[in-house]
Amino acid sequence: MQALDSVSLNILAPLFNRTGRLNGHPFDPATPLHLPQGKWKIIHFGMMIPDLPDPIRFFDIIAILGTASRVPAFAAPSLLTTDPDDAAWLLVGSGTSRDNFHCYSAEQDCDFADDVSRLRWGDQLTITRTDERITVHANPKGLRAELTVRPTREVSHFAHLPGLYDHWSILCEYTGTFMTDDGTVVESSGLTTWEYARGRSDVPLPIYVFTYQILNISPRVQVLLVELLGPGGVAIQRTVYVRDLDGESRFYTKGFTHSVSRYLPHTTPDGVEMALPAELSWSVLDDHGHELITIRGKANDDYAYGMAGGFAGSYEYTGRYKRRPIEGTAYIEWIDRRKQR
Repeated sequence: MQALDSVSLNILAPLFNRTGRLNGHPFDPATPLHLPQGKWKIIHFGMMIPDLPDPIRFFDIIAILGTASRVPAFAAPSLLTTDPDDAAWLLVGSGTSRDNFHCYSAEQDCDFADDVSRLRWGDQLTITRTDERITVHANPKGLRAELTVRPTREVSHFAHLPGLYDHWSILCEYTGTFMTDDGTVVESSGLTTWEYARGRSDVPLPIYVFTYQILNISPRVQVLLVELLGPGGVAIQRTVYVRDLDGESRFYTKGFTHSVSRYLPHTTPDGVEMALPAELSWSVLDDHGHELITIRGKANDDYAYGMAGGFAGSYEYTGRYKRRPIEGTAYIEWIDRRKQR
């Protein structure tokens, strides 16, 4: 299987996922974003912050318009409360807001500007944006958050399947205030992400395992890990992205390793048994075959359901980056839908 993984990753995957010519180039802020339209029935907006103080630890916005019913990792059809094309799925997650995943009606409960300058999901979340600034007002059960976010031009392209699926993540700086229901107030600033994806709902993508992990390893450097597995555990994508405020974005696949040594049993709201990482490790080499980053992590068991098919949470990590010791609190998304087949 390892040999097949290497073939699929190094030879087959780039033939379909054409991100190579996109990564490493600055993001054009004039790039248009749009709501569901034409063949693009599924739209994703996201924002993720790791390394927040206890008890919050992480903050995320995972919003999906439409229903990815033909992508096993992201499908939870039994949780639909409206028409699939009308569904507006939302998680505003943190260590103190773990039980607020909701399927809204886009028509009845939400207000989305056609140019994506203003997005509102019920009374839980409002996002307003220009090319220079994004503001977030979030009010889920367990947390209130007010954020001002400045996008940079550093972008990581995770997927570019022409005519089928696009997904990118922009490095951003933020300042914000978080307040828990018990009155704890956290003022914070640092690095975050602004994410956008679009896809079709009529084309199957056989993704069964998905993880996305974010580490702010310094005030200026952010590291992302993406792993996707298809049928039989065959690798679809295994990549580590590094970007910084100095204007450099790189991605690495050589010597990628990722393993979980201990699991936490969970069951999703739609009844799927899913083991989530309790202890994990991962690493990747640089372009010269030398260690770039090695991470060992222990989960905080603050997983919040709301990745449509899975969970988001945090873990404490130690490790090395370019031979220097690092430590902190990472953000993790995890889906394993192999048992629902």
